[in-house]
Amino acid sequence: MPKPSNAGVAKFAVFLLVVLFFMIVVLIVKVSSGAAPAIQIHGQLKGIGLSTPVTFEVSDANHRIKRVEVEILQNGKSFAAPFEGQPLTATRRPWWKFWASKPESRSIFTARVGGRQIPGLQPGRATLRIAAVNDSWGRFFRGGKREVVLDLPVRFAPPQVEVLTAQHYINLGGSDMVLFKVSAGTLESGVQVGNYFFQSWPVKESLPETRLCLFAFPYDVDAKTPARIVARDDAGNETVSSFTYQVFPKKFHADTIKVTDDYIARVVPPIMSQAPELEDQGSPVKNFLLVNGRLRQIEAQQLVELSKKTAPHFLWSQPFVQLGNSKVEASFADYRSYVYNGQTIDHQTHLGFDLAVSQHAPVVAANDGAVVLAGWFGIYGNAIILDHGCGLQTLYGHLSSIDVKAGDAVKRGQVIGRSGQTGLAGGDHLHFAVLLDGIPVSTIEWWDPHWIHDRIEAKLEPYR
Repeated sequence: MPKPSNAGVAKFAVFLLVVLFFMIVVLIVKVSSGAAPAIQIHGQLKGIGLSTPVTFEVSDANHRIKRVEVEILQNGKSFAAPFEGQPLTATRRPWWKFWASKPESRSIFTARVGGRQIPGLQPGRATLRIAAVNDSWGRFFRGGKREVVLDLPVRFAPPQVEVLTAQHYINLGGSDMVLFKVSAGTLESGVQVGNYFFQSWPVKESLPETRLCLFAFPYDVDAKTPARIVARDDAGNETVSSFTYQVFPKKFHADTIKVTDDYIARVVPPIMSQAPELEDQGSPVKNFLLVNGRLRQIEAQQLVELSKKTAPHFLWSQPFVQLGNSKVEASFADYRSYVYNGQTIDHQTHLGFDLAVSQHAPVVAANDGAVVLAGWFGIYGNAIILDHGCGLQTLYGHLSSIDVKAGDAVKRGQVIGRSGQTGLAGGDHLHFAVLLDGIPVSTIEWWDPHWIHDRIEAKLEPYR
């Protein structure tokens, strides 16, 4: 058998050296790789309280996650925080299936951090550290590592609330204003009435902890429903405080609306054409019920969302004005029964005032404010919503034309559009409503200069 030539041996040696070189390069790349898991904290974590939940997601598209750690660091001490979550979703890929894509490893965890879980934790500040390590060769075979570190306040005592105004008198469906002071670190405060929460605002920029809160007893709550001031701090601690008030029950008017085929044929198709979320029911009457019910509910929630586009201070300084020379055709919280061919087919509550003057009468802004909506708005047809600050807004519906656009600043008495019969209007008129945090409230109070003075201006006078 002939011996290999010297040239052949040399070529083979070079080949081995090249392969070895590339193997060394790959090894160096892998062991020095910075590839690490991703860590995402869900929600906004502002502080640590007695038992603060911390939900976070750990994921890695290329490697298996082999270790997760949560700890609190304070005053040179380290405290492991208990946590639980889903099992890590990926398994190790067999080494010989080098052609297969690597499964993504992903899991969601919830840790509880606070004084109850960590007895040694003290009020003040602490560092939250979340770490995750994968099974890569990174960091010289120790695995790629990612850390999220947050410096947070630690508070165990709930916020303090000091009520600054005395007696409060509220008509059912109506409004009032309470002033109170909160302690440092309070992130959210307001008045809770049943399931309704009304946000508070600083009385002035230089006094962020002195708050004003416009609140209401909505028409659909029991007059005996408790109202409480609720304050939450950056660590998730919450306090509930009572204040003095009296609610006057009110019986609202009942009305009957006759629904005709001509009315349905006129109002429903334009509304349905602007509401792609509604599915044609195959019947004009069923479509009317869908618009009068489901769409009304959808828009009630949209009003709450629009209320978040509010200024943190009042944009007005005078009482609100009613549409001049207008006749009231329907009032706030009228309970309506809809009758078709002698049969009652629906019940809804009318949450505003219907004001009529003449066809295409000029509609003016009830007070200074900013336009947050100007356009089609379902059952209200062409509509405008003005923001007056601190969650207070007014709605103008059924307009034939609109003379403003979203973002415009308007003045009290300025013409913003003209009345009409768009939407679910039976004739030419203005639907006017006052909203607190998107919740319709009694309109007539806001037209009363004496009510404005007693409920609003007199309480704010010491802070002018």
